[in-house]
Order: sequence, then C-alpha cells, then structure tokens
Amino acid sequence: MSVKLRRSERVSKRAASVNVNILYPILALLLSVFAIAPLWYPGFFQSHTGYAAIYNVIDLERHLGSVLTWTPTWGRAFDALRMDGPFAYWLAEILRRFGLTYLDAVKTVYALAFIVSAYALFLLAKRVLKNDAGALLAATLYLYFPYHIAIVYQRGAFGEAVAYALFPLTLYALERLENNWRTLIAPTLALLALTLTHTGLAIAFGVFAMVWVACLTRARGKVLRALFAIALGLALGFAVRAPTLLGAASIFSPNGFTPAFVYPFQFLAATWGSAQPRGVFTPERADETAAYQIGIAALGLTLLTCALLFRHGRDHARANVAYRVVVVNLLLAGALLTLMLPWLEPLWNFTLSFVLQYPFQLLSFVALTLALVAGALVWTDERFAEIPLLAALVIAPVLAVYPYLAPQFLDLNPTQPARAIFNNELALLDATITRPPGVWRHGATVELALTWQALKQPNRDYTVFLRVVDENGKVWGATDEKPQGGALSTLQLAPGQVFSDTRAVQINLDGPPEGYHLQLGVYPTATGQPAPTETGATEIRIEENR
Repeated sequence: MSVKLRRSERVSKRAASVNVNILYPILALLLSVFAIAPLWYPGFFQSHTGYAAIYNVIDLERHLGSVLTWTPTWGRAFDALRMDGPFAYWLAEILRRFGLTYLDAVKTVYALAFIVSAYALFLLAKRVLKNDAGALLAATLYLYFPYHIAIVYQRGAFGEAVAYALFPLTLYALERLENNWRTLIAPTLALLALTLTHTGLAIAFGVFAMVWVACLTRARGKVLRALFAIALGLALGFAVRAPTLLGAASIFSPNGFTPAFVYPFQFLAATWGSAQPRGVFTPERADETAAYQIGIAALGLTLLTCALLFRHGRDHARANVAYRVVVVNLLLAGALLTLMLPWLEPLWNFTLSFVLQYPFQLLSFVALTLALVAGALVWTDERFAEIPLLAALVIAPVLAVYPYLAPQFLDLNPTQPARAIFNNELALLDATITRPPGVWRHGATVELALTWQALKQPNRDYTVFLRVVDENGKVWGATDEKPQGGALSTLQLAPGQVFSDTRAVQINLDGPPEGYHLQLGVYPTATGQPAPTETGATEIRIEENR
C-alpha cells in the first residue's frame, strides 16, 4: 500500500511539474496581449515614419520580380547599413499572400514581433537562469522595456521591431551550441535573418553577442563555435544583399547618422518624450526630448536584485547560481549606457556611426541585459517565485508603460501607391473626390479630400494649387492656398506627421459642358516655383469619379 502511495505521489508531483513548466511560457505569451492590443484598433497609428512601412510593402509587391535587389526606400534615401533591410517587409508580403490587407499585414508583423520577443527572451532566460519564474519576469521586462514600446508606437521603426525579437532568439541559439555542427544551423540562420532585417544593428549585435557569450561561458570551444556562427550568419546576409549593394550608387546616406546622444539624467527621466530625435540635448529644447529612459520597472528590479544578491554573497547556495549572470550583464549594460553619452562622440565618428542611425539604438541591448539581471531576482529569495509576489513583480513593467500604449490613430487604409512625393519632403498619400459624383459639368463645385505625410521636417512653407483643366489644357477654375485653409504651415510639420486637407474649386460657367480633370501640385510660397515629384513632373492629374 505504501509503495502504491509513494508511486502515486511521484506521479502527482511529475504532473504538477509539467503543468508549471507549461504555465510559465503560456503566461509569457499572454502578457504580450497588452502590447499588441493597440494594434487591434481600426486604422494605423501615428509615428515618426507615418505610413512608410505600408507603402514599402506596396512597393515590394510591385517589384516581386526583383525581390532580392529590392530595398525599402519609400520616402527616404538608401543606406545599406543604417536603415531597414528587406526581411520584415518580406514577412508582411507573405501575410499578404494569405489575404491580409497591406495595413493588416504590417500590424500583424508588429504583433508577431511582440510575441516572439517575449517568448524568445523567456527561453533564453530559462536556459541562463535555470528558473521558470525568473524567466517569466525577465521576458515581461524585456517586452515592456520603455524603448521597445517607443520603437513601435513612437518611432514606427518596422525593421527594428523585428530585430528586437531576433536578438534574444539569436542569443538563445548561441547558448545551445554544442560540439556538433548541427547546432550551428540555428544561430547562423538567426544572424542571417537579423542581417537582412537591419544590417547595421546585426553587426553591432554580433560584437555584443560575442562578448556576452565569451563572458558567460568558460568553454573555449563554445566561444569559437559562437564566433564562427556569428561570422557565417553575417557573411551569408551580406551575400544575399550583394546584388543590392553592387547596384547601389552609394552605400551610405550622407545624413544617415544623427548624433542624438543621451545625458545620464535622460536615462532616469520620469517623463515620456515623444519628439523626433535630432541631436544632443540642450536646455532650450527641454520639451522636445525623445524616450531614452531605462524605466522605473527595469531600474527598480535591477537595484533590488543587486542589493539582495550581493548581500547574500557569492558563496550563498541560491545566489551563486545567478551571480555570474548578474555581474556580466550589469557590466555590459554599464558599457552600453556609457557609449551613448555625448562625450564619446569622437569614438562614434570612426566606428558605430557607420552602422547605426542613432546612439540610443544600443538601448535594445541594454533591455536584454537588464531583463536577465531582473530575472535573477528570484534566486535571492525563494518567496519571489511564489505566485502572489511573482504576479506583482511581473505586472510592474506592464503598468509602468501602460499609459503610453495609446497612440493616435489614423483612418487611411492604403491599397495603392502614394499619389506623389513632392521635393522628397511631402507625400500625397490619397486624393479622393467627395463631390460631385460622376461627370463634372461647368458651374459645378469640385471638392477634394487630401491626405498628406511629411517625410521629413520640410524646410519650405508650401502652398497647394488646384486647377480645373479641360482636355486642351485651358484652366477653368483654380485655387491656391496653404493646407487646412491657410491655418497650417508646412514648416510646423514633424517627420512622419500625417494630416488631412479639404479643397474646393468651382468650374467656370463659361467652360465646356464637361470633359474636365484636375491638376494638383505644391510650390514654396516664397518662390512660386512648382515643386517636382519623384517622376520630375510639377503636378499630378486627378480624374472624375465615373
């Protein structure tokens, strides 16, 4: 009887262990719901890049015959290292094959990136910390690190959002390396995907990953295998992109690097900046800061982990498991934060400025290191792994950024390329005739709804002109006005800002009974010289809604 009882107890404990092992990864996935929730809102969110990701997918679909040489350059200059590669857009185009709209395909890729970032960090932390509860805490902190939320909902950095998910996935693959060539496949493919997603970030991450692996493992053979996998992945990525690089007139954009360095107090800022990063902070621009902070959740959990862990000492049975992980990741986080300081700009001029657009992009690596440090908290006291206290710790990173998961939404759902890009500054996304329906006749008033996006901050104050023209080119009605009835100066536009405008023009009664079309364009108010489109034309033609 006692034998059967003991056997029953073992089975019961094994079943409970399996349930717990399944519970934690499921919770890591479920917690991503709060980050994904804004994507379910109809329309698209306003960010520093506006609708660029969607129009890049539209452009990709029009050039599927040259998919390997295609680059996402809608609205910006080509930069092989510091801007997005094609991989994230390939994923969106695959989703398009399943019937999703362009907008829904882009939002789905964002959602998948959130999910993968949480689950991949959970797997990495579980392998490094050997603790499910600590892995869950680390995954939540990485997912809701303030900079991660800013990447998506503030900057609209499509490629970087996918890269953020690939970072822990790559480290997890490197951690699993063994003395077997088959284990090289996963990290090599991860580095290949990362290189095709954002080549510059892949190079910087390759260096970071190599240092991370070398510091955390004592096996020289594993370090050498990691170096080989990283080098091979990068090499394959460059090989795939070789046709694009060889066909490009210039590899680097002349203005590809922005010296948006960060002062120490900005890492600890209590406010959430939303401005476009432009350069080093100045007191005159104190209200124009971007989101550079580490966040109260990451900072608080890191300090608590350090205080408790080092109080126990290295030889403490529980602390010893996480001691090396904490020390290595803290040192790496400190080095990365130091690299972002403005006093190290001379170093950037000869190194990282060639692969990164902004110094603060290193915050992605800081998020990874601090997440692992925070996850080690459960080793300092077993009570932290118990559900009530663990739930409070896990929900803290979510609550810390929750107010910022409410971006402004826009209702445009593009299905066609943008109508025109003027002077590489203003994009006319959509032009819709609101009235009259059907054929335009003389004496009628034509109303036009326009949607614009600033590709960068315009350095000219533009006026929009609209002409009613017959088939012989004679003008039978015209209007010239700044956007929104003259109330909006294009000099006030922020990069990526999307805005609507309504135009009305009456057709002269003396004109032909019908047979009209519209000509629309813009010109700098100071000069009156029409701005050229990307095709060299000075206006676009808009037909009747027949």
